[in-house]
Amino acid sequence: MEIESKQSLQQSLQEGRDALAREHEELQRLFKLVRVAKQEWEMAMDCVDDMVVLTDKQGAIRRCNKAFKAFTGKKYDEILGRDCVELLVDHGIEIDTLHCGELEVFHRPGKLWYRISTSLVLGEDADQVAGTVVTLHDSTDIRLMTQKLEQANRQTEEGRLELQRALDELSLLIQRVGHEQTFGVRYQNPNLAKCHKVKNCTKTDCPCHGKEAMRCWQIAGTFCGNKAQGEFAQKYANCIECEVFKTAAPTPIFQIGEHFNNMMHILETKNKELEDAYSELKLTQSKILQQEKMASIGQLAAGVAHEINNPMGFISSNLGTLNKYLDRVYEYMGLLAETAGQAQAPEVSARLEDARRRLKVDFIIDDTQKLIAESLEGADRVKTIVQNLKSFSRVDQAEAKLFDVNECIETTLNIVWNELKYKATVKKEYGALPVTMCYPQQLNQVFMNLLVNAGQAIEDQGEITIRTRHQDGTIFASVSDTGAGISPDKLALIFEPFFTTKEVGKGTGLGLSITYDIVKKHDGEITVESEVGKGTTFTVRLPVREKI
Repeated sequence: MEIESKQSLQQSLQEGRDALAREHEELQRLFKLVRVAKQEWEMAMDCVDDMVVLTDKQGAIRRCNKAFKAFTGKKYDEILGRDCVELLVDHGIEIDTLHCGELEVFHRPGKLWYRISTSLVLGEDADQVAGTVVTLHDSTDIRLMTQKLEQANRQTEEGRLELQRALDELSLLIQRVGHEQTFGVRYQNPNLAKCHKVKNCTKTDCPCHGKEAMRCWQIAGTFCGNKAQGEFAQKYANCIECEVFKTAAPTPIFQIGEHFNNMMHILETKNKELEDAYSELKLTQSKILQQEKMASIGQLAAGVAHEINNPMGFISSNLGTLNKYLDRVYEYMGLLAETAGQAQAPEVSARLEDARRRLKVDFIIDDTQKLIAESLEGADRVKTIVQNLKSFSRVDQAEAKLFDVNECIETTLNIVWNELKYKATVKKEYGALPVTMCYPQQLNQVFMNLLVNAGQAIEDQGEITIRTRHQDGTIFASVSDTGAGISPDKLALIFEPFFTTKEVGKGTGLGLSITYDIVKKHDGEITVESEVGKGTTFTVRLPVREKI
């Protein structure tokens, strides 16, 4: 029995040893697994770019990965047991304590941003905290990208608002163009800068040196750097590469505004060309009408002069013949009276004497001679007027010829005398003038306009003085009046087409304009001097020429 008990005890011990051996092997296997798992965890943590730290509940570091070790520059034994917050503060991360959750901090030495995440580690008792896991993630790239994205969004919004403002402004400008029919509107660009400042140009001979900011890319043919830029389209392609344009239009918004300004500039230029062409056409049409009118008047005057000249010719001839006949009758009557006296027939002499007194023969004879003399003088005056009218019209002298300017003035004065004689005394101070190659009919029109204007400038009674002289190959002819004069602000405009100082309906504004053109056509010059309340003097200077 005792032996059996020992054997049973030995067997139990052996089974216990075997069980312990199996448990030991299992523990060794489990320990090996734990060690491998620990190594794998440490290797995994070391492969993570984020810094990972495990602390106890007091905040002392129990574990950390390779990234945290590299950040601190310390060995594991120098890190383990250190207070996590103090160690982070020592290395430039300024925090007061570790809170559960996330916190973003700035690392000044490295100029980096880190997002710190803290998670609690619970013990066997779920109500107790065994420690914390602290993760430090480099969020610099994300933060910079976020800042760039926010900046881009902000710039996009500012650009959208600016574009909307620009479009609204352009829309208002376009409405003004349509409503006011003007092309002078412009998009206001605050970026316009002086060319010489943008380019730091010190060339004083540069066309834009010292000038205010201007849109030189809108002006065809501009000199840039003393080099002609050519036509608009060609030069604009060069201008958009220039720093001046880039400064003025740094964004598409301002480029849109400048394109609008360019379009307005082109439209304004073309509109100005059309207006100038239209004005020139109106002026040409008016001059043609005036010339046609003068030509028609000339032809009419020549025709009337011819028609008057014919009857006046035979009237003058008949009056001359009648005068001769009456001289013979008077001679015969005288002879009758003498014969009757010699016949000593008192009764006959008495009857003849009585009839002579009763019929007023002596008075009739005397008055008839006066009547015939006055009629002949009147016929000569009509003949002179007709001759002057023909000379003024000069239908047969439309071409240039050698002519005396004094004769032009005299014949014109005779024609317009009816306009002057009731309100002006005309003083003529003619100098000796050489003949000059000219268009007499056109010069007649010049002096007619000047004389008529002089007469119209005198309200009641005044004086008109005509002076001519020759000096150094130049003929001077002036017409002065003692009229109302011309104010200085209007003096510079009197030769402009359609400008007139007369009342509405009393002048076309073309007389002096045509006068100016005729004088210029003769390579001459016309000037005016005037003083309000004292009078005006027009002076025509014509070169003495033998041919045109």
